[in-house]
Amino acid sequence: MVDLSMTNSTSLKFWQFSLAYYQHSNSAETLLRLQNNYGLDINLILFALWVGSIESTALLRDHFQTLDSSITNWRDNIIQPLRKLRQTAKAQTALFSNFSDNFLNMTSDIELEAERVCQALLCQEYLKLKDLSKGSNKKGLATTNLNSYFSLLAIPNRQDIIEAKHKLVNLTEEVFSLSPQELRRP
Repeated sequence: MVDLSMTNSTSLKFWQFSLAYYQHSNSAETLLRLQNNYGLDINLILFALWVGSIESTALLRDHFQTLDSSITNWRDNIIQPLRKLRQTAKAQTALFSNFSDNFLNMTSDIELEAERVCQALLCQEYLKLKDLSKGSNKKGLATTNLNSYFSLLAIPNRQDIIEAKHKLVNLTEEVFSLSPQELRRP
């Protein structure tokens, strides 16, 4: 069972990293492009970065297969329909301007909560993984993890993909360099 109260320190740390990363870097455009153009899961991209950079752990393609399988049902049946609902509602805002802001805020909040549950599922599965290797080159581990995840979906190693991965890893370092006060700012 998933610990929805976030008492699991691993899932809480991952959630806090993800919020800081998404909020305090210009990663959204890159992450959304990878999701929309290549079918990559943003939570798994963030997880690859976090596990390499924070947990100093390298994940193999097989690990990502296990992790992806653990969230497939939740992603397909909860997150994606919620995302579609939010996107559809956003496109209809001109028709219902008086009510649209409240509704969009509610759908965004529900979608965000579904993402948090997805991350708890990932962490729960991560803690069960075997044959994990540790290292000290956090930037290299984050890159290795992205390469492992991207290879699972047979994403071509073209120049734009290489640049996107490089940007994401560098943004991870940027987020880590922020002070606690900067991280708390919206």
